[in-house]
Amino acid sequence: MRSNSELDKIAFTAEKKDILLSICILSFNQPSEVERLLISLSPQITDDVEVVIRYDSTNNETELLVERFSRIIPIRYFRGKKVGIDRTVIFLTEEAHGRFVWWLGDDDVVPSGVGYVLDVIKQKRDVTFIWANYRLVDSSVLAIELPADCYFENRDELLELGGAALGFVSSTIINRDLALSGIESSKKYVGSAFVNLYLVLHVISQQGKHYYIRGEVVVCHPTTSEEAKASVVRGNGEINNWAFEVFGINFSNIVREFSGAFSPCAIRRTIKKTFGQTWRGILVAYVGGWDTPKGKRFRMLKHFWMFPESWIAFLLFLIPLPVHRILYRFYKILFRNKQE
Repeated sequence: MRSNSELDKIAFTAEKKDILLSICILSFNQPSEVERLLISLSPQITDDVEVVIRYDSTNNETELLVERFSRIIPIRYFRGKKVGIDRTVIFLTEEAHGRFVWWLGDDDVVPSGVGYVLDVIKQKRDVTFIWANYRLVDSSVLAIELPADCYFENRDELLELGGAALGFVSSTIINRDLALSGIESSKKYVGSAFVNLYLVLHVISQQGKHYYIRGEVVVCHPTTSEEAKASVVRGNGEINNWAFEVFGINFSNIVREFSGAFSPCAIRRTIKKTFGQTWRGILVAYVGGWDTPKGKRFRMLKHFWMFPESWIAFLLFLIPLPVHRILYRFYKILFRNKQE
């Protein structure tokens, strides 16, 4: 346990023993989202499940929520100064008591979702990683499409199918002991927003099997374009968007660190796929006004020159914004006509 001096306040209910699953909730100044998540979780908590929350905030709204829900389910609650997602992931993983750790952001767990996960933990004793499938709240498409619940064939299949989604906290459930063995080395990535990805890949790279739950377990509430713009565009119009840094550079650096656990082809294909998604996302955000290629063009070539599309992206990023907006308008019209 951390010493009390590291946190402004610690409030928790009685601790439980023999925990199979620690549901670890990380959030910052999002009490309504935490409430929605706790509503979805409350009917599903059993004696072998614990809920652990670290909420770094300047207000006590979430503490009042936790106090209310702790009358229904056991919750351990930590409140402190803002330390960022990476240190929060490390903190919660170390504080958890369960055999498995399931980090959750501001997403929902479907009814019986916790039960699906517990069934795998109880019945598949050789499993060290579980993929809890998710869909976006306004979509019916699942993140990973396989015919049925199954073991992944091998690490390469998991890496290539998961890609950047392996960094999505709410769908990755990992063996805690294996994760703890990677905590110290993960600390060099504090500030990357992807310590969780490092720990996931560390667990996958160890001995053990990896299981896929096909059915929808998590409903993801993605950031809207308006919310994204509000969070990265400052009052003076300056844009401070870290998407390229996180999903481009940080993702590729962390994946390459595990080159001994995956085949070179799987690593290359995974990085190429994620890079493609990243630069296209920058282009769309550039048109929308919440990102810019400025300062990224030459860094992109430096890190991804081996992919031919990086040169295409470089040339596209040289086109003036007004031209991009016209082209994007035509693209949306064309795409809509194709769908019809």
